[in-house]
Amino acid sequence: MPISSLSAEFAGRDAARPVDHARRSRFLAGAEPSLDRAYRLAGLLLGNSHEAEDAVQDALVTAWQGFDGLRDPERFGAWFDRILVNGCRDRLRRRGTVRFIAIDGSIDPVGADPFRELIERDALLAGLARLTPDERIVIVLRYWADLSLEGIADRLGWPLGSVKSRLHRALGRMRAGLADEKAEGVR
Repeated sequence: MPISSLSAEFAGRDAARPVDHARRSRFLAGAEPSLDRAYRLAGLLLGNSHEAEDAVQDALVTAWQGFDGLRDPERFGAWFDRILVNGCRDRLRRRGTVRFIAIDGSIDPVGADPFRELIERDALLAGLARLTPDERIVIVLRYWADLSLEGIADRLGWPLGSVKSRLHRALGRMRAGLADEKAEGVR
């Protein structure tokens, strides 16, 4: 969604309240640099471009509604990441385990999902599908967003030990899955 449409959308949300232009400008100044990164983050976590768009939109609405509670505007990115990741985690938990069923190659779906194609091509990204939502979040934040373990704990509000154990467990599950795939390929 282009940022210009965000401005009009937020202005039209609550017509009964007068528009606070300074608040809107501060919000857009924090949100605009985060949008592309947020979309990619949601796409990697959810593995679906449409669901990623919805998750980012929901996170923007939640952030707009809670914007007055943000004490340090310099931390908008971390605050917004936390809202987005929590929203993606909820979506993953509601979704449960997703299994892809192979479709005849002659069928060309209209508007193919770029995240699904990426995940299907890359064995490491395909390994994300084996993980629990919390494990997937830790892997993506550590290796894609390049956050330190302390940074992940801070963004998610988790104890550092929980981040470490989830990362360790996730890496082990991904290694086991890759080993299983290699063993199946050898047979």
